[in-house]
Amino acid sequence: MSLFRKKKWDIERSEQNKGLIRQLFSQAMPDGDTWKIVYGYGLNIKTSDYIIARKTTYTYTSLIIGYRESDMSIALLQTTPELEGCSEAEIFTRDSIKKAKISTGMYTIYHQGGIMAGYTQFATLPENDEDYLVYIYQPEEHEDFAKFYKRFSGK
Repeated sequence: MSLFRKKKWDIERSEQNKGLIRQLFSQAMPDGDTWKIVYGYGLNIKTSDYIIARKTTYTYTSLIIGYRESDMSIALLQTTPELEGCSEAEIFTRDSIKKAKISTGMYTIYHQGGIMAGYTQFATLPENDEDYLVYIYQPEEHEDFAKFYKRFSGK
């Protein structure tokens, strides 16, 4: 029996996707080459209650996450699973947020302001081969970002 067989990754495909992510990030950010990057995703969960059943809908958003030690910044850019383009960056610095924390595998950044200021939540994966996210194998990048985020959150 081979229950614990290790998955065979298409490293060439993964590296091609990493190159596309780097290219999109560098095009969107004027100093893009000074940032480290990792692929991540946002998750929005909506629950609707009906008389007989409950419906839960999961919406995934592909993200290019840039991070930089020099000024302790994180930049989030939305993209598509096909890496066809990206949004403008939303940039967070330690000074411009209320707090940052990690729980149940999700990174959360709380915005400054009152009770209704909101938060941004996202995650990274060391490897992904699901159809609704980018095919990527990035265990080193995932681990490096986790270490950075601990410093970013002050823990």
